Amino acid sequence: MTVLECTQQERGEAKITKLALSFPALSGADGVRPWDAERLEAWLRSGAPGHGARCAGRFVLSVWNPYHEWRTGRFDVHEALGCWDTRHSAAFIAWISNPWWP
Repeated sequence: MTVLECTQQERGEAKITKLALSFPALSGADGVRPWDAERLEAWLRSGAPGHGARCAGRFVLSVWNPYHEWRTGRFDVHEALGCWDTRHSAAFIAWISNPWWP
């Protein structure tokens, strides 16, 4: 991996961490800080998080890699908006207002 590739990956990890932290239910989630998608997915599958946190985690994982078949399941916008509070919905709306991918 070149220095440029390392820098781009680090920027992507910083951005995805910031996105994850915009969802209050993920503030203490394993794998968010430092970013580790596999650890986050394991945390989501552990039974520790509630429904809203699982939806937020699925969303963040789908932004990180929308083509990967995450074992925690696919993000479902209807499911998420049905259980999220205002702060979680606002975090989602902020991303869809200006979407980006790492």
